[in-house]
Amino acid sequence: MDEFEQLGLIAEIAAAFLGFIAIFLALSKADGRFAESDRHFIQALVVTATLTIVLALSPRAISLFATDAMTWFSATILAITLGSLAMFLQARQQFRMSRDEAMQIHWVWHLVAWALGICAAIFFVLALIDSDRASAYFVGGVSLQVALSLWVFVGVVFRRFF
Repeated sequence: MDEFEQLGLIAEIAAAFLGFIAIFLALSKADGRFAESDRHFIQALVVTATLTIVLALSPRAISLFATDAMTWFSATILAITLGSLAMFLQARQQFRMSRDEAMQIHWVWHLVAWALGICAAIFFVLALIDSDRASAYFVGGVSLQVALSLWVFVGVVFRRFF
């Protein structure tokens, strides 16, 4: 399986998570309002899954206009830029959450999520540093984004329903 096939599969998995959250939002609350702690997980799932889809599809699109080395460099710059924005949005929401709502989220949920996000960021930085293996690092980083989406998905389901 080459990089583009792997990334296509990752995009499909991330799209499934977005489909889940759409059904979840439609069926779970009649008034559309959620507690801050629930909104934090829902936003994390939407942002992470959307970012994963964009990052998974971007190298193939970029490859139509660029050389192989430039494809992975450009895709990695996009990943670092959009990933930084996503991390900023999540951190902002996490730190603005009321203390009572924040206390409803066990610290393990945050620890694992931030660890996965930081590990993905490290893979993207490594893709910039080691151009010979840039595609492998990029696919590794996007794969960790799927793991992060899965972690947040589990957080939404288990925190909400169990």
